Amino acid sequence: MSTLRIALVLVAWCTFDVAVAGETALQPGLYEVTFTLEMPNVIATGIGPGTLRRCVTADDLRTGNAFGVLGDNPIRACPLKDYDISTDRAQYRIECAGPNTPFATGVFDLTATSYRGVISMNMGGKNMTMSERQRGRRLGACP
Repeated sequence: MSTLRIALVLVAWCTFDVAVAGETALQPGLYEVTFTLEMPNVIATGIGPGTLRRCVTADDLRTGNAFGVLGDNPIRACPLKDYDISTDRAQYRIECAGPNTPFATGVFDLTATSYRGVISMNMGGKNMTMSERQRGRRLGACP
């Protein structure tokens, strides 16, 4: 393969990578995220709000790891399914293995420097539902 062909392939590959990264409005970086747990018919869960800082990478945006459950909940260990991200929205399902296991859906609205969303969870055989609300804002580049 000639040097020119190699250069053209590299340019095409880099252009594709930039185009994929440009498909989402949310920029990678350091985010401060506030999250709360809500349960129906419960005035206060006594949990949260919690706040943390996390580095969100381009890979986190591609895989959905940027929008996972943050609270101390066993559903955190279950895989994301049907993850889809666009310029202004990310959404997915969480499905745990086995009978009577937890499942959830997550929907997040995105801007260039912030996001807000809800993960609606059903705890399987316990017949318990809850939601985790998240609000993140970009502070700058990751350290």
